[in-house]
Amino acid sequence: MPRKHIRLGFSIWATGFHPAGWRLPDARADSTFDPVFLKRTAQLSEAAKLDFYFIGDRVVGLPEQQTEHPNLVLRPEAFTLAGYIAAVTEKIGIVATVNTTYAHPFNVARASATLDHLSGGRLALNVVTGRDPEAAQNFGRDEHWQTDRRFDTATEFTEVVHQLWDSWEDGALVAEKDGGRFLDPDRVHRIDYRGEEFQVRGPLNIVRPPQGQVPILTAGQSERSREYGAKYADIRFGHALQLNKARAYYAEVKGRLTKYGRSADSQSLVCGIAYYVGETKAEGHAIYRRVQELTVAPPNLAPLSTALGADLSGERPDAWIGEVAALAKLDPDAARIVEQAKLSYGDDRITLLDLFRTFRRTNGGAEVVGGPKEVADYFETWFEERAADGFILFPPYLPGSLENFTRFVVPELQRRGLFRTEYEGSTFRSHFNLPWPTNRHTVARAAAAVLETA
Repeated sequence: MPRKHIRLGFSIWATGFHPAGWRLPDARADSTFDPVFLKRTAQLSEAAKLDFYFIGDRVVGLPEQQTEHPNLVLRPEAFTLAGYIAAVTEKIGIVATVNTTYAHPFNVARASATLDHLSGGRLALNVVTGRDPEAAQNFGRDEHWQTDRRFDTATEFTEVVHQLWDSWEDGALVAEKDGGRFLDPDRVHRIDYRGEEFQVRGPLNIVRPPQGQVPILTAGQSERSREYGAKYADIRFGHALQLNKARAYYAEVKGRLTKYGRSADSQSLVCGIAYYVGETKAEGHAIYRRVQELTVAPPNLAPLSTALGADLSGERPDAWIGEVAALAKLDPDAARIVEQAKLSYGDDRITLLDLFRTFRRTNGGAEVVGGPKEVADYFETWFEERAADGFILFPPYLPGSLENFTRFVVPELQRRGLFRTEYEGSTFRSHFNLPWPTNRHTVARAAAAVLETA
């Protein structure tokens, strides 16, 4: 499965990925539940030929998070929104998030198979195990499970949904009107799964999904999450780190695949990245500064001091960084944090407050700011250097940031031959060049027939 072009997906953060994005005059605070707005973002993404429309999910929303994460206080239920997006688009892939710690595999297998049928084979599942301890009490539990139990559950969950999707062989629904035979019972199978967390008899009450198996995407930095991703994920979701670290992470993720009999290109690694783009480089940086200056969180230089290894306790937030003696000698990793802020603002003359605001959003990672050339250069470098196979776009505000990306950056990537001009197919698997999986029961039947004739 060769790397033909950069993979691009749009992640819907209706109030903006940046916590102050919704404060821009042309942004919306109520767009999370506005069907006209959501339809517009999906159709813009499809018109640009993006690979997928990504729908995150949380099973908890806390008002006290409004300063840091207003986009997480309100989150639509992912499968419901996925069904709506499927109805207003035709070819773009649709990723719906499921939290395996607080869901049941039979319900998810059934809902996802249904959505795959209704979308014409465009669904994928983003599997998460949940990071919010507050969610436990929404589901009658005393505490949020630790990492190992969550991933033990996720593994069982994934095995169950895979078996349920295969519980109907292709062609099991025969619909012989003359003979009155509706289905072939020999091609419909109970799974009789019994594990530590789940006991599921089956079969599913809907025929096999059009894609055979709905593709799976997953993220996470723990050892358990990396092993889960290596075994099950068709798409691996990472974060845009500094380039040298991203190359090492890419190689490590791809290197795990051989353990499960997979090739390096059988899984795509796409990185989430915040982007600020204008028609020109100067306009992109102006947008960046405008959004940062709307931040309402008070400056707290302590985490920045720790990350830089520099004592900033006696410094004024409005001090120019060139005048701060503690920043004169930083180790290379710390110096890159400062350089990232300069790149984002497009100016060497920034204050400690500016540096704080950049660090607060990136935690030392990367974001991309500029005009179409600068953004395309960034994506091309990461693709060619094998630091990523593509990106999930995190819009700092909406709708303007998506409009700018599709209007300015996509044509530049297409001009360079780095991105498609038309969809090659109409399923999620076709967008990622994933093979269609043969039903496990069909494989077993064929193997048994070979043995009988041997």
